[in-house]
Amino acid sequence: MRTTISVILGSLLLFFLGCAAGGGDVSTDVGEGKLTVRDDKGFEREIKPEELEFRTAQQFLASGNYQEAISHLNTAVGINPRYLKAWSELGRVQSKLKNYEAGIQAYQQALEIEPENDAVIASVAYNYLQIEDLEKSGDYYRMMIAKDSLSYDGNVHLGFIYQKLEEVDNAIRHYELALMSNPSDAMSMGSLANLYGKKGDEKKKAEYLTKAVEAAPDNYRFKTQLGSLYLKQKEYEKAIPLFEDLVENFPDMAAYHQNLGFALSQTGRKSEAAAELEKAIELKGDDPLIFAILSQIYNELGQTGKAIETSRAGLNLGKGQGAFLHYQWGVALSKQKLFDEAILEFEKVISYRDPVWTEPARKQIDRQEKLKKREELIKEKEKWE
Repeated sequence: MRTTISVILGSLLLFFLGCAAGGGDVSTDVGEGKLTVRDDKGFEREIKPEELEFRTAQQFLASGNYQEAISHLNTAVGINPRYLKAWSELGRVQSKLKNYEAGIQAYQQALEIEPENDAVIASVAYNYLQIEDLEKSGDYYRMMIAKDSLSYDGNVHLGFIYQKLEEVDNAIRHYELALMSNPSDAMSMGSLANLYGKKGDEKKKAEYLTKAVEAAPDNYRFKTQLGSLYLKQKEYEKAIPLFEDLVENFPDMAAYHQNLGFALSQTGRKSEAAAELEKAIELKGDDPLIFAILSQIYNELGQTGKAIETSRAGLNLGKGQGAFLHYQWGVALSKQKLFDEAILEFEKVISYRDPVWTEPARKQIDRQEKLKKREELIKEKEKWE
């Protein structure tokens, strides 16, 4: 019986090693209870049963048969419970199949054999992260930084864990340590920008977003965040090139055209601003704020007819911004010297009780009364002349 098993194992080994060697000269000798292989240089060594199981598992992995591979890996570690390579591979395969708890068990067996193995420690930590056991995951990542305070893998994941736990200062500390090891890590820069934003440190937020854009120029989220921050800080000249790039790469995104239009409108480039906002409306014609901003720009360009038309269209949506839209309608009428009609629009603004537009509307009503009297005096003077 032993001889039969040995012959079968020898045949299997010849097949698998032949595949692995790419067709080189491989021969096997089967002795009593011993399996050996001789390579093309004539060197002979014993192939242990657990190694054969491991190699068999590798062949099944190559063909995508994970369950058979797991079976052979389990056999390998059953034969030799100290087989580090097989335990690690078993953990990797289970993790690949998202069997994270089984992966943890296999990796922990590997750690019992080699407790200082950083790759295995990182794998256990990562699997705990996948099942959202942040405490245990953090324990293993802390093991990594205890050995190397600048461990990138340890610090970047601890930054993530503390960020999830909303421990902002700890998260910042570890992300910044991660950047010391990997200065081009744009994702850590983006995370730091977000964390500093939560602390209300806009300067640091802008600093890290700028670095993130430089490190990952194709990452549209970083550009969007930085551009939006510049708009908030009223640094329109800095926002414009970011949104110009975003518009070029994402021409069907209404929000990018809207933001670019608004930024342009604040720098004197009114005609360009109007074109961008018109495009935003073409793409997403259900946002009354875009109509209101465009109406304001038309007024600034002296295109009062378009301002009224745009305000009316925005109001017809019935989705808000009524005070803003009626205000611009009133401004357009005032520019057309239709002062009584303008007053009616400004009265509508006041009816909304909008804290932004109510007081300006009251001042406009007073102004319209004065403009109306002034116009009447001019007409009276012209009549006598």
